[in-house]
Amino acid sequence: MKIVPMEKDFVLARCIHCGPFSLANIEEMRSSEPAGSEEQFERNRQFLTRMIDAYGSCGMMAIDGDLVVAHARFCPQAICDQCQFCCQDPRAPITQEMVEMELPILENRDDRVLRIDCFLVNADYRGQGLSHALIEAILDWAKEHDWKAVRAYAAPDNYWLSSQICQPMLRTYAKHDFETIETAPSPEVEECLTQFRDGELGDEKRKEFEEFCGGQELSELSLLHTVQREL
Repeated sequence: MKIVPMEKDFVLARCIHCGPFSLANIEEMRSSEPAGSEEQFERNRQFLTRMIDAYGSCGMMAIDGDLVVAHARFCPQAICDQCQFCCQDPRAPITQEMVEMELPILENRDDRVLRIDCFLVNADYRGQGLSHALIEAILDWAKEHDWKAVRAYAAPDNYWLSSQICQPMLRTYAKHDFETIETAPSPEVEECLTQFRDGELGDEKRKEFEEFCGGQELSELSLLHTVQREL
């Protein structure tokens, strides 16, 4: 297993929800998709490549053999302030306007805050410490590239929930000296939890929700922490 920053020789233009990706099979998926999906893949690739050119990388990957089995995407907080995006969620796609947008130069170090976004460990590789390894690698990379701080969303301390919404738990970040700077409810997470609870995502997910979340209020479970580590 190796932990490496995303570079232009392998731009992970899809999330790994449907299984680990290699350079070969991600290209095979691209060529076999309908035209609209292939165009979205290309927008993802172009936008991520531009961020790699501008900032050196835009993600950290855990690779087993030739398969990416976990990843954590990141970008400047200044970009997150302008647009929210996801390589997987059709509700927040990377648009052509984003592909063509002017990326912030960030000459002032006070503006150099790196934001961890999507964070996912493939189910077959959970429980092996990969979340901690990815966080440590991002912190080391950020220090090396003169970032002032690293920021992220943290889920409540519910392991199953955090794995479903692709956000590490609060106590995971706390072990790396991140501190909470803001707490706010997430309508998107609450909507997802409602679907779990009501069986809209299948009976198996509903049973998992009941087993791990019990009678907890959805408003408590969907309360996300914004955490930050100064460098």
